[in-house]
Amino acid sequence: MKILLVHTQHAIQRFGTGMYQKYLRYAPLTMPTLAALVPAELHAEVRVIDEMVEEVDLNWNPDLVGITAISSASPRAYEIARHFKNKGATIVMGGVHATLMTEEALEHVDVVVKGYAEEVWPQILHDFKNGCLKRVYEMREYNSALSVSPARQFIRRSRYIACNTVEMSLGCNRKCDFCVAHRFHQKFHAKDVAQVIQEIKAMPGKMVTFLDPNVAGDAQYAREFFTEFKKLKKMWVGCVTIDIINRPELMDLMVESGAKGFLIGFESLDQEALDAANKGFSRVNDYQKAIKEFHRRGIVVQGSFVFGFDTDDLNTCQNTLDFVIKAKIDLPQFTIYTPFPGTEAFLRLEKEGRILTRDWSRYNGHEVVFMPKNMTPEQLKAGVDNVWKTTYSYSSILKRLSDPPYLIKPIIFLSNLNFRWFMKRVHAQ
Repeated sequence: MKILLVHTQHAIQRFGTGMYQKYLRYAPLTMPTLAALVPAELHAEVRVIDEMVEEVDLNWNPDLVGITAISSASPRAYEIARHFKNKGATIVMGGVHATLMTEEALEHVDVVVKGYAEEVWPQILHDFKNGCLKRVYEMREYNSALSVSPARQFIRRSRYIACNTVEMSLGCNRKCDFCVAHRFHQKFHAKDVAQVIQEIKAMPGKMVTFLDPNVAGDAQYAREFFTEFKKLKKMWVGCVTIDIINRPELMDLMVESGAKGFLIGFESLDQEALDAANKGFSRVNDYQKAIKEFHRRGIVVQGSFVFGFDTDDLNTCQNTLDFVIKAKIDLPQFTIYTPFPGTEAFLRLEKEGRILTRDWSRYNGHEVVFMPKNMTPEQLKAGVDNVWKTTYSYSSILKRLSDPPYLIKPIIFLSNLNFRWFMKRVHAQ
C-alpha cells in the first residue's frame, strides 16, 4: 500500500508560490502524526509532504491520499484531491475545514475525518484494505492513551525556524467567536506529561516550540508539565492568553523552566470588541503592564491584532499602530477579521447579509471577505496595509527591539526582516 499525506497550504504560504521565508515557518505535526499511526502490519510506503517547504510529486501513484487543510487552503486541497482521484487514488480529507464543512468536502473526496484522527486513522486504513470504507469517520471523545509521538523523520528540519514543534495538549477551553480551535477541539485535552517529556528529550537542540492554543489552558496541568520540563534545561516559546499575568506563580515557573517567548492574541484595544467576541478574559487595561512584565522576565512578545470588529472605525488602525510601537511588541502580527466557515462569526454575519464571498481561498486573514460596520472594505484593507508597512519599517523595527530581553533578539530581528519582506509582497498586491 502506498500512502501520500499532504498538508496543503494557501498560495501565500506554499513553497514556490508563497512568501513565507524560513524565519516565519514552524513545522506542523498533523501528517507526521498520521504517519506514526499507520499500522506496521500494512507494510505501507508512506510519503509526507508539507507544501510550505516542498512540492507535491504529482507523478507519484499512491493508493491512498490523506489531506489536511484550513479553510483558505481548501480549494488547493480539492485541486490535489481531483488530480490523484483521476489517477485512481482514494482520497481522505481531515482538518478544520473538512470537520466544519463536511458536506462540501464530501463533494470532492471519498472520505472525511471529523475531529481527532488517533483512533479512526488506523481503522480507515484497514477498511480501505478490506474494501469497506465509510464516507465519514469521527472520534467523538479524545483518548490520550491513543496519543503517539509524530514520525519526525518526515520533518525537513532545515527548512523551518521552528523544527522542534510539540503539542502538550489539544483543544482550547476559550470560546472566541472568530476562532476555529474550540469548534475543532471542543474541549481541552492534556496529554500524558511523561510521554511528551520523553518526546522532547529525544529532540536535538535547545529550543522547543509549543503549538498548543494555550499552554496554560489547564493551570494545574501546566504546573506539573513545566516542573518536569524545567529539568531538561531547554528553552521554549508558546501561546498564552494575557490573563497569565494574573497567575504570577505559574508565570515564574514558566520562566524558570525556560520560557523565552509568548505568542499572545491581544486582538483589539477596545474592550467592547473583546467582550462581544467572547474574549472578555483579555483586559485591555492589563496590556501595557503585562508586556512590561514579560520583558522584565526575559520573555519576548509576539502579539497578534485583528482589525474589522464591529466597534472598529477609521481611527482603530492608527491607535493600534501607536500602541504596538510604544509598547515595543517584539514581533507584531496583523490580520483582518475573518469569519471562518462554521464559526459563530460566520453564521452571525451570514444572517446579517454581510458575507461578501464564499471563495474560501480569500479567507486568509489578509483580504476583506465581509462588510465592515463602520467603514468600507477598501478603507479597512488600506488601514491594515498601512499598519503593516509602518510597523515593519526599519525605524520601527529598531525602536521596538531596542529594549531587553536580548537573548533571542537576533532571531526575532531576522523574523522581523522576514515579516517586512512578507508584508511588502502580500500587501502590495
